[in-house]
Amino acid sequence: MPQAAAESDASDRDAVLLARRIASGLETLAECGLVPAGAGSVPGLSPSWFSDVLEHLPACVYMTDPEGRITYFNRAAVAMAGREPLLGEDRWCVTHRLFTMDGAPLAHEDCPMAVSLREGRAVRGVEALLERPDGVRVPFMPFPTPIFDADGLMIGGFNLLLDISERKQAEKRLAEARRRDMLTGLPNRPALSAHLAQRMSQVGQEPTGFIVMRLDLDGFKALNDEHGHVLGDAILIEAAERLRGVAGDAFLARIGGDEFVLVSGVGQADAEIGAMAERVRGAFATPFQFDDKAFRVSFSAGCARFPRDGDTEIRLVSAANAALHLAKPEGPGCVRMFDVAEQEREQQRLSFRRDLAQAIAAGAIRVHYQPLFKADGAIAGFEALARWFDPRRGEVAPASFIPAAEEGGLIAALDAFVLREACREAAGWSQPLRISVNVSALEFQSGDLVARVEAALAETGLDPERLELEITEGVMVTDADRAMATFARLRALGVRIALDDFGTGYSSLSYLHRFPLTTLKIDKSFVAKLGVTLESVAITRAVIQLGHALGIEVVAEGVETPEQLDFLIQEGCDLTQGFLLGRPLEAEAWRAVTAA
Repeated sequence: MPQAAAESDASDRDAVLLARRIASGLETLAECGLVPAGAGSVPGLSPSWFSDVLEHLPACVYMTDPEGRITYFNRAAVAMAGREPLLGEDRWCVTHRLFTMDGAPLAHEDCPMAVSLREGRAVRGVEALLERPDGVRVPFMPFPTPIFDADGLMIGGFNLLLDISERKQAEKRLAEARRRDMLTGLPNRPALSAHLAQRMSQVGQEPTGFIVMRLDLDGFKALNDEHGHVLGDAILIEAAERLRGVAGDAFLARIGGDEFVLVSGVGQADAEIGAMAERVRGAFATPFQFDDKAFRVSFSAGCARFPRDGDTEIRLVSAANAALHLAKPEGPGCVRMFDVAEQEREQQRLSFRRDLAQAIAAGAIRVHYQPLFKADGAIAGFEALARWFDPRRGEVAPASFIPAAEEGGLIAALDAFVLREACREAAGWSQPLRISVNVSALEFQSGDLVARVEAALAETGLDPERLELEITEGVMVTDADRAMATFARLRALGVRIALDDFGTGYSSLSYLHRFPLTTLKIDKSFVAKLGVTLESVAITRAVIQLGHALGIEVVAEGVETPEQLDFLIQEGCDLTQGFLLGRPLEAEAWRAVTAA
C-alpha cells in the first residue's frame, strides 16, 4: 500500500476510535442527566476537563438529538462551517449544502449522520464537500455515531468531521507531479494520453482536427554516450525550453529519452503544418552552448492528422511514429507526414524482416554450394551461399533478403549460421576442398568475427587452411586499422581472405600491398562484358596480371558463356565460377565430388 494511503487509513481509524470514546463519555454524562446542550458549553460540566476537550479539539464536532436537531457544536465546527449554527436547527446536512467529491449534491437521506441515527450504528462516511456561505467548498470526512443512555435508548447523535483540505491539496500536487517529467517539467506520457483523450472527446468542437508531431533528437544517444549524462540532461532541458518558446498554444510533452510530442490545433493544411515545422527548425538552428563548447543538435519529426490518420490515441501516435521512422533516414531536420501507401510499404518491410528473423532463428535458411573450377576443369572448392524459401513468398532472392538482414540488424546472425553450416559440411568431405563464406562489412566491424571463426572451426574440426572468408572493399575503407588487425589475426589462424567484387568499389591498389589478401575475385559485371567492350577485356586482363605479380590468386565469377571461359583460361585466371560451370545447389547434389 502506498505510504500516503496507509497514513490516511491510520488517520481514519484514529478518528473513528476518538468518536467512539467521546460518544462513550457522553453516554456516561447522559446517565447523570448531563446531556450536552447550549452553544459552546456543556451544562453542569464547565469548566470541567470534558468541556475543555470538546472546545479545544482541532476537529469539527457537533451533536444532535434523536431527531437530528443540533444540540451542541464546538469552535472548530464554527470555523469549518463559516458561520455559527443555531441550536435546534435541523441536521447539519440540511442547514449546510453538502456534495460528493465529484460535485454532485448529497441527498438528505444519504447524509452519514442521518444514516447513523436511522440505523442506530456508527458510520464511516465517505469523503464529501461542505459549502460555506462564501461559496468555498471544504473537503471533509465524517464519522457519526449514535449516543445511547443506560437503558439502550438512543438519546442523540455525535459527529466528528475531519477537514481533509490539506490532504486533498497534497494529493492534487502529487497527481500533478506524476504527470510531469521530472527533468524538464513538461507533461509526461500519461499527461499526453489524458490530453489526447480530452481532445478526441471534443471531436465535434475540432472542425479542422489537430496534428500530433513526434520529435526525436538526432544522434542524441551517441552524444550522451560520448560526453556523459550531465551534458545529455542539459541538452534535453535546453531543447524543452526551445520547444516551449515556439509551441505557442500547442500541448508539448516529453514522453521519454529524447522523445517529445507536440499536439497542435493549427489545422491540417500543409502550409500550416509546414509553418509549424519551420518554427521548430528555427528553435534548433542555434548551437547548444555548454562549458564553452558548441553542440549542433538537430531533430527528425513525424506528423499525423486527427482524425484522418487515426481516430484513437494508439492509432494516431502509431501513425506519427511511422512518419518519424520514414523521416529519420532523410537527414537532420526532416519532417514527414504520415502516408498510408508508404506505411503499407513499411509494414511490408517490417513483416519481411520479422519473417526473415524467424527463419534464421529456426534454422530455416538453406546453404547452397557453388563450385569453383580450375583451368583443367577440376573442382577446387565451393562458395557457400544463403538461400531462403519462405512458405508464403516462395524462393526469395538473396538480393532482397541480404540487404533486409543488414538493415534489420540480422546479418550477424545470418552470417554466423552460414559459417557454421558451411564449416560443418566441409569438415565431412572426403576431399580437402576449399569452402568460401561471405562476411558482411557490418559483421566485420562488430569486432566479434575472429571469435566466431575460432568457435566454428573448433566446433566442426575444419582445417583453417580450407576456410576462405570473402569480404568487400568497404571493410577496408571504413576502418583500415581495425581491418588490418582483424586480417592479421585471421591469417594467423590459417584462414584465407578473398577480396570480393574487385574493381567495382574504391579499388585502391594500396589494399593489395597493405592487407594480407590471398584471393582477388573479379566482379561478374566485367566478366559479363568480355567480348563486348574493350574496357572490360583490358580491366580483366590487368587484374589477372596484377594479382599474379603480387602472388595473389585470381577468381572470375559470373561465367555464363564458353567464350568468357575461354578468354579467362587463356589469360591465366586461376579459378572460375558461374552458371555455365555449376549453379548453387544443396550439398547432396555434390556428394559425388566431395566424397570421391
